[in-house]
Amino acid sequence: MIYPCQHYSRIAGLLLCLSAILVGTLSNTAYSAEFSKTDAQNAVTASRQTAIVTAVAKASPAVVNISAVRNVETQPALEDWFWGEIPYSRRRSFRTVGSGVIIDKKGYILTNHHVIDGADDITIIASDGQEFTAQVLGYDYFSDLALLEVDTDANLPEIQWGRSESLLVGEWVIAIGNPFGLSIGNAQPTVTAGIVSATQRSLIVNNLYHEDLIQTDASINRGNSGGALVNIYGELIGINTFIRSTSGGSQGVGFAIPVNKARKVVQQITEYGSVIPPDLAVEVQTITEELAEKLSMPPNTGILVSEIEKRSPIAKAGIKRGDVIVRISGHQIRGKEDFHAFTRLLPLNQPIKCEFSRRGKKRQTEFTLKTRQWDYTPDGWGITFAQPDKDMARKYQRQGIIITHVDKESGLTNVLKRGDLIYQIDDTEIHSLEVFKIVDENIRSQYRTLLYFQRDGVDEAIHVTFNRNNRRR
Repeated sequence: MIYPCQHYSRIAGLLLCLSAILVGTLSNTAYSAEFSKTDAQNAVTASRQTAIVTAVAKASPAVVNISAVRNVETQPALEDWFWGEIPYSRRRSFRTVGSGVIIDKKGYILTNHHVIDGADDITIIASDGQEFTAQVLGYDYFSDLALLEVDTDANLPEIQWGRSESLLVGEWVIAIGNPFGLSIGNAQPTVTAGIVSATQRSLIVNNLYHEDLIQTDASINRGNSGGALVNIYGELIGINTFIRSTSGGSQGVGFAIPVNKARKVVQQITEYGSVIPPDLAVEVQTITEELAEKLSMPPNTGILVSEIEKRSPIAKAGIKRGDVIVRISGHQIRGKEDFHAFTRLLPLNQPIKCEFSRRGKKRQTEFTLKTRQWDYTPDGWGITFAQPDKDMARKYQRQGIIITHVDKESGLTNVLKRGDLIYQIDDTEIHSLEVFKIVDENIRSQYRTLLYFQRDGVDEAIHVTFNRNNRRR
């Protein structure tokens, strides 16, 4: 027997249950899809926030743009005289763009010397768009580093120092700077990434020897000079300085001054106004192939001690004339230039390990440096020169060396006097005693040279002639 109403009720109830199950299933499916979409978005966002992104966010606020303006007075060309009017000299301005790194929140900025060399006006543009006028606190010509200062009451974002002696070849590095002046008008610096291609590279650039450079394939171009090379933690490990290129653009071979060296330079500029090398009282000679055969050792491994004074701290450590210094503080000495480049930044009053060879037998010793070379009396001049300290350099307002004594027997006694500042010889600027010593060695073969000096704020020049290695007017 069929009961239509009763039978219909059962079917209806069954349909309602199935409907509820279906709706629930669809709702769960929609919720799961939405949840999966959010998960995916979060995963993508997390993947974008890489270690490089984090390092850039940490370091880039401390990287600034530098605009250095140099004013040059140009003389009229010969054809200008034929137009019936008297031509006048013209003053032209040349601008160099580069980068810098804020190393102290009070306003100290580290950059390359070649970025600000000869600049009359230096403008700093911070990452937040603020502009400052900078003053040069000091620079080191040989390491191509300069320390600038800006006057501000606000605390600037300073970079965190890293360590360059523990760098691994192949580890990630990031170059931050202002290539081609692209950041002028836009404060955000340019970022490129790469790896450490090599360490302890040596290069001669513009007749200057640079040792212990970091090589990287992170893209570095003109304008990157003075910018930051940072590690994956956003710590400063180098100052971008050079590129090696056949086209003038980046080819993945860039070089940075290691931060350990930069910190030593900054410390001396802050304290003395420039780098003052320690007084080694020793003369050394590069080991040529011919000399290496006589000494039974490979060339370019060490330097020969050719002359050494009794007061020399190296002599007191037991090293004698004829010994070969192979390694200092763990640094392999490759030649005379490498020796001078490394030892000029050695600290005072600390034991320094030294490995040397005597008649083919390796030995080890330690020496301690006590003084820096503030004075120098070259043979034949009859004059004592001094490296000015920070306060004295401000007085003269230019780099140079100061005459502290003139012998009565000197051939220059009638034209030079105590207090004169020697700032150029021929075409070479005399930045320091170090530069003067190199120039003095080279001009011995010349007969006549032009000496530029400043006295009481007035620039003057005299010719110095040579007579059997003696200098006289």
